[in-house]
Amino acid sequence: MNVILIGYRATGKSTIGRILARRLTAGFCDTDAIVEKTAGKPIKEIVAEEGWDSFRAMEKDAVRSLERKGACVVATGGGVVLDRENIELLKRAGVVIWLKAPLQDIVDRLKRDAQTKAARPQFTAGNLLQETIDILRQRLPLYESAADYTVDTFAKNPEQVTEEIYQYLIKSGNLDKINKN
Repeated sequence: MNVILIGYRATGKSTIGRILARRLTAGFCDTDAIVEKTAGKPIKEIVAEEGWDSFRAMEKDAVRSLERKGACVVATGGGVVLDRENIELLKRAGVVIWLKAPLQDIVDRLKRDAQTKAARPQFTAGNLLQETIDILRQRLPLYESAADYTVDTFAKNPEQVTEEIYQYLIKSGNLDKINKN
């Protein structure tokens, strides 16, 4: 059984995922990293050269590949929930946890990424704040319906978020399922 982290970009899925994997003594994988390794180039290049549809098809292949992995913590791309089949595959692969971060935290992190030339392509050429509001409006119900558990990350550091997830795994009986793999 896997622990699968979903949420909008820059909500801490990869950071929390690595910490949680260490805590669980489990493997860690990131669907975006799987796509980049398979394509041999960063997501930003995939999108620029081949478009979002091509990236989404590669992302679906990465999600499908999770069925062949042992127990691990999985960080997904923020748009993984846009595809109903992805959600079904993720739910079959493990427990789905939504990292719900405040809008301002997301925008601040994305601005820092943009300044450091991080590999997250913007969805539009417009205003980052408005773009984030518009996309969150579309995705929030998808994250909510896909999640088995939600962690509000407001005013919490990565270790606190990890501990909350760990406690949920204990209380829900999922920790035993992870340890059996």
